[in-house]
Amino acid sequence: MPNQILLDNWTLQEISHLSQLGLSNDSTGKLVIDNKTDTHHFEKLSHGFVQLQALFSFLQNLILRETIITDDRFVYVWDNSSSLKQIESEGLIKIHAFQEEKLVEIRKAIVEQLCTTSSIKEIQRLNEEGWERNKIVIDSFMSQIIWGGSGMLARGHVYETFYLPHPLRGYAFQQSPIAKRDAFTETLNFISTNQTKLLYFDYNSSEAIQARFSLPPLISTIIEESKDFEDLFNIALQLREQFSDLRIWLKQFQEALDTENTKEISKHTKTLKSVQKYIEDKYNPDKFGKLDLSFDLLSLSPSISVGAPINKLKNKVGIRSTINDLILTKQGYSSVKKLLKLLGEERSVLGKKVYDEVVRNFSI
Repeated sequence: MPNQILLDNWTLQEISHLSQLGLSNDSTGKLVIDNKTDTHHFEKLSHGFVQLQALFSFLQNLILRETIITDDRFVYVWDNSSSLKQIESEGLIKIHAFQEEKLVEIRKAIVEQLCTTSSIKEIQRLNEEGWERNKIVIDSFMSQIIWGGSGMLARGHVYETFYLPHPLRGYAFQQSPIAKRDAFTETLNFISTNQTKLLYFDYNSSEAIQARFSLPPLISTIIEESKDFEDLFNIALQLREQFSDLRIWLKQFQEALDTENTKEISKHTKTLKSVQKYIEDKYNPDKFGKLDLSFDLLSLSPSISVGAPINKLKNKVGIRSTINDLILTKQGYSSVKKLLKLLGEERSVLGKKVYDEVVRNFSI
């Protein structure tokens, strides 16, 4: 089914723990590759921030995906969450038993692609040897990222479903991208990037121009309408109805990508080009300077010939209006603070640390 997604149980575990235990005060590591020295290292991250990344990603996908699929192994790490179990009962999270024998060879190939440095290759070699000898790995964290991640990528490849990794796996995969094109990801990146770039033209707020911060699309709306943490999931479910038009559009876009239908791909990218042009005209480039809203993955160009009056009318209705509204949502400083309040951390040292990390990581 187009516009479905394969999601880690690890991601759902983060959300379950966040709901039941609150923000984690632990630290974790973001894998960073140094190609020049053929080595890697880990950049320190707050585990609480990673939990929020997982939450934001899940909520967005809950609204704009047809279904979320997860492996039937390790479901126990999250299935004591009443909110997630409710979403599963409604058929929006589907647990699938993957046939492991179909994954062996493709997983080996993906492991090779993910081991981008000699240092990672050596750890992977030792992990595999340890597992063959006595079912013990020497580096469990790297095994979870590389070996576990390759298994999920293999599932996505064999079953032709886009795999959205746990945030810590995602950092590693960004440095060796091997996933298929995904209409949801490309469109949401388009919205998020342009939302942030527009802050250059918010001349009434010097703070916004300096920070250039914005939460991912839809997240501020969910938080602002929620009364407590568990309400986040209820609001997201309600928004599924409101954004059904965008979900249908994304499904059609994904079908075009999957079938390599160039006519339909062009049709959908032209919609985004139209939004680009509308935003440029709305923010008066003659007064504020040229706004570069190029989007590399879709090869969008701001120099598009679209009649301004006609384009303006088109962007006030339908899918263009929906995308415009998402681009023009507020930045989300207050929403982050409200979320921390819902978690009981609005005045704590941990809350301040996670707040700063959210602002830093969602700014460009």
